Amino acid sequence: MTQLSICLPTRNRQRYCIETIRAIAASDGTEFEVIVGDNSDDSSVLADFFAHDFDDPRFRLIGPEDRVLPMVDNWERLLGETKGRWITVIGDDDYLDPKLVLLLKHYEHLYSDADAVSWGRMNFNWPDNRPNPALSVLPINHGTIVAPKSDVQNRLYRWSEGKHRPAIGFGIYHGAVRRSLMDRIKRKFGGRYFEHPNVDFENSCKVIHQARKLIYCQRPFSVLGACAASNSAGTRSQKVMAERTKVFKIEAAGKVDMDDPIFPFPISNKGASFCAAIASTTSWFCRTYGVDLTGFPENFARAAMDECDRTTDEEIYKLKTAYFERGFDIWEDGKWRDHFKPAPFWGDRPVNELSGVLRENLYIREDAVPSQTPAEFYRHSEHMILPAELVASGTRTFAR
Repeated sequence: MTQLSICLPTRNRQRYCIETIRAIAASDGTEFEVIVGDNSDDSSVLADFFAHDFDDPRFRLIGPEDRVLPMVDNWERLLGETKGRWITVIGDDDYLDPKLVLLLKHYEHLYSDADAVSWGRMNFNWPDNRPNPALSVLPINHGTIVAPKSDVQNRLYRWSEGKHRPAIGFGIYHGAVRRSLMDRIKRKFGGRYFEHPNVDFENSCKVIHQARKLIYCQRPFSVLGACAASNSAGTRSQKVMAERTKVFKIEAAGKVDMDDPIFPFPISNKGASFCAAIASTTSWFCRTYGVDLTGFPENFARAAMDECDRTTDEEIYKLKTAYFERGFDIWEDGKWRDHFKPAPFWGDRPVNELSGVLRENLYIREDAVPSQTPAEFYRHSEHMILPAELVASGTRTFAR
């Protein structure tokens, strides 16, 4: 029986996708499948790879259609192809350990009503995405937390933490969602698994709205990779981000417009960031499906200030503050404008110069660990954390 379906959507990043496929295929597990959804302009690269260089019955390739699909539609068609009891989605420049199957079985035994499972994620920059000193991030704990649903909803819907990104972690992207929950989401929300172009955060909104129980494992089971062509890499340059946003909007034409007149922080304007894109998504979901937004405007103002405060380049700082000021000036006739009071730019700061442990993470300079791919970094990092088999068996310490 297929316990886990791993969906791997990809577009024009074939060489990274092939690395990810090979890395996952190195597992000897038999209870998972990988569905690769190719949405590239050139279909021959992955088609030839599957036809001539790769033979593994656990993997299936779904080729491009006769037109480029919006990301949300590529994800949608992949879920229709899955067979697993649990479903996850990762990026084509990421990595996921198929031993996650062991953890899901363990949690199914402990928590029969668990609908969504999340875990710690490592962070890794591919060698082509290190213009400045970069740090890989390795969570070092391995406990299990049953997350209070109301707290998670407050953090996502109402941004109660007031940080530049809400710390929620639950959803199908680098998380596992029970198939029955995804089917329930499809029935309840628009007759689709996914509706919004910001597909990962839209799914998080729906998962934490509908899930019976949310389980979090502190031990990492996947790596968020960032290659030079990734969206996260694009945020380092306002020019690159503007170009990619333009393409994204063209491809997402006909879907929910993220330049939302009701929440006037458009992703296509100069100074826009992931902070505004996430907030636009959560605002759309809550308004569309009647979720209480009390406290959201004030908390989003705090989040916007946090976003500005984290900026290390003065010109980017000016663009961001001006962007948020324009939005708060017209949002509900300026009702929340006085809540946005960013601190002055406080000068250049050293970035990513020190390795070490901070709170629950180990930060490692990437030039000190010669890993070339997320999978290599994961295998290196496994020597520093509790083995997956022990975590999945409920063991709390290393055996002597």
